Amino acid sequence: MKRTFFLSAFLFCTLYVFSFSNNEKPWHFKKVIITPILLSSLDTVKKADTVKKKEKKVAFMPMPTLTYDRSQGAGVGVIAMALFKADNSKKVPLSRIMGVGNYATNDSYYLMFGTRLYLKEDYWRITAAAGYINYNFQAFMDFENGDMGGATGVYETPYTTKGALYVFALQRRIFENFYLGVGGFMMRSDVTIKLPDNTEVVDPNDTNSLSIPISYDTRNSVYNPSSGLFIDARFSTVPSWLDNDNDFIKTMLYVNYYKGISDHKILASRFAMKANFGDVPFASQDYIGQTDLRGYTQGEYRGNQTYTAQTEFRNNFYKKWGYVGFVGLGIAYRKSEEGAAAGDWYNSGASWSKPLPSIGAGARYQVIEKAGQKVNAGIDVAVGRGDWGFYFRLTEAF
Repeated sequence: MKRTFFLSAFLFCTLYVFSFSNNEKPWHFKKVIITPILLSSLDTVKKADTVKKKEKKVAFMPMPTLTYDRSQGAGVGVIAMALFKADNSKKVPLSRIMGVGNYATNDSYYLMFGTRLYLKEDYWRITAAAGYINYNFQAFMDFENGDMGGATGVYETPYTTKGALYVFALQRRIFENFYLGVGGFMMRSDVTIKLPDNTEVVDPNDTNSLSIPISYDTRNSVYNPSSGLFIDARFSTVPSWLDNDNDFIKTMLYVNYYKGISDHKILASRFAMKANFGDVPFASQDYIGQTDLRGYTQGEYRGNQTYTAQTEFRNNFYKKWGYVGFVGLGIAYRKSEEGAAAGDWYNSGASWSKPLPSIGAGARYQVIEKAGQKVNAGIDVAVGRGDWGFYFRLTEAF
């Protein structure tokens, strides 16, 4: 029954996202069910002696989603995005408000709301988000002393993270294309770890950090760039004087490069680094996966540092339709004599993982076009080392 439900949901999601067009007449199903929902994202047409299109002030797009990976199982949810101009600036990217909700078959769920505002001719950029998560995942932990019911060795250890989080960042353009600012992150949650002897340990995970976000941005579009460079760096401190149990530093660096090959073909590349230093708790470690390297969903390669690189070929081959193909490579590190992840990484006693390749492909369909800026929805499938993932997205992966 559950499989039938999720298959039906998948078919509906696929038809809903990819079956409408401003230039084609809708068939009956779209006319009855889908069109009323999409009216807010379409241009209104004013008929006089000549036909003239007039854009609405807000382009709004809600859509159902279906996700699947080996950890979460199947999931259903909704993504809603609104694009608009936050002030009367003439040359500025469209601001956005976004809401995301999802429920998965392993009883994970989350609800997130966020906004990104571009103000005063793009001199100011503001990012804010808030949400609640109940996230069931797993790590691969090495038990040596046998005090967990006599268990020794590497075990897949389930854990649940439950709580609320808040993010804020304010940046100002210092000189052409360069932005500097201040930000913060606060998370109030508990991590419940289930040990091999079936006992549970509850670890409060209250994290409060201050950060310095630095950006360099020459992209011709923030939603679907075809040229330019985007560097996003973040230095964060998690000090004990901000009521943290652990005192450590988090650093992140993203470098995205876009090059147009022809009118409809783009080559996009991304390098991502996440490095933590100091007394880093389990809950603040990073793992290979998600946007940084699609194809890894199990959290097997987890540590204090992760490094990934990927290249994606994008082709808008017919009207609003497109496809992507991508390859990537990653590696993870954890300061430990016994190793840092599952399987051969633990057994070898290495602190660095083996190289982690990724390959995949996806489909795209343009769902919003406003003020010359385009937003695509898409589905990606990716394969990694002994792992794979299925991804539904609104906007590009990077």
